[in-house]
Amino acid sequence: MTLPSFNRMVNNLGGPVRKSTSCCKTFAKILLSHLGLFILVGVYAAVGACLYLTLERSEEEKRRFEKQLISLDISDSKKYIVNYVWFLNTQNLTKADYHLQVMKTLRIFHDFVVKTSSDPNINYDGHVDSWEYDWTFPKSLLFTVTSMAVIGYGHIAPKTYKGRIFTIFYNVVGIPLLLVFLANIGDFFAKSFKYIYSRVCCRWCRLRRRIAEARKGATLLEKRTLWKDSVGYETYMSTAKVEVPIAVNLSVISAYLMMGGAVFSAWEGWDLLTAVYFTLITLTTIGFGDLVPGNSFLDLEDGFMAAVKMAVTVLFCLFGMALLSMCITLMQEQLVNRTRWLLTQLGILEEDIDPMEKYKYKKTKLGTVMETRTERDGNERLQLTNVEEGESTARRPPTVVSISQEVM
Repeated sequence: MTLPSFNRMVNNLGGPVRKSTSCCKTFAKILLSHLGLFILVGVYAAVGACLYLTLERSEEEKRRFEKQLISLDISDSKKYIVNYVWFLNTQNLTKADYHLQVMKTLRIFHDFVVKTSSDPNINYDGHVDSWEYDWTFPKSLLFTVTSMAVIGYGHIAPKTYKGRIFTIFYNVVGIPLLLVFLANIGDFFAKSFKYIYSRVCCRWCRLRRRIAEARKGATLLEKRTLWKDSVGYETYMSTAKVEVPIAVNLSVISAYLMMGGAVFSAWEGWDLLTAVYFTLITLTTIGFGDLVPGNSFLDLEDGFMAAVKMAVTVLFCLFGMALLSMCITLMQEQLVNRTRWLLTQLGILEEDIDPMEKYKYKKTKLGTVMETRTERDGNERLQLTNVEEGESTARRPPTVVSISQEVM
């Protein structure tokens, strides 16, 4: 075999492997994207709901049959008591003896009803054929989502041995998966929120600075528009260092809670305060379980609209938890920076400043307005040059001259 033919054979053997590796990388990249993680979480929750139906539905059918038997026994007992009272009425009994016999029979019947109907698994409601299934697909989906999000309303729980074992392994994978999704979405929200705040809310500050620094006879049209400003680590007024105020974060949280309160108040028939309370308890993953979204999540009588309500509720909870996490992170970041600044002012921590910050914008115009050169409008790295008219008073650091250059 010649060398060229051998090389072609090796390339042919390695080609599919490289192609397979490339496909795996592409698949992993798509899977770990925002949309990919969302689809993965949704599929994982839906598949888990179907598996719970398979594991728990047969056991629930047994409980339904047991409830029917108990209901029939109670119904027969009531008929027996009625007949027994009529029988006592035909007997020659005194009023006291008749009352004693009736009360004794009713006490036995009471104990029997309490004992047989107090089982929470039976859900006795006084009817023989009525039964509200715990494990339907909407309820199972609500269970998987709340268990993955560690909310845990407690409206249903697995009763079988297999279901409980499956719950352990399901949440061992599901909880980290949802946390990764929330962290991914929260980071995206944080970056987007900072971008919007720095480009929209802070634009007024940037405009005022440009007006203040404009030379006589110059107009703002001579400079780049604010929309075309570079974003990121500018030397002056860096958009990467913009901190979203705590008041803005609290306003965003309050607006989201009020929006959720309005929606659940309309769907569930709750008052606004109760709906806002439920929204907060859900998004903070406290999940007392005293309120459960029944009409908006568990009722399928409305057909298509019920499915829409269920999807909206799931998306509202997932993105709400990510939004709440984002706002808390941004507020925490600002509090940490303020604490670090305070400790620096007290001398407990050493001041950590970029050396370029020391050569920034010292000269004032008429002693009031900070002034920069035209090309130093906050979008280019500061160049340290000698002082000229209208420039910053920052001087270039002394140049280090080697001994060999000095001798020459």
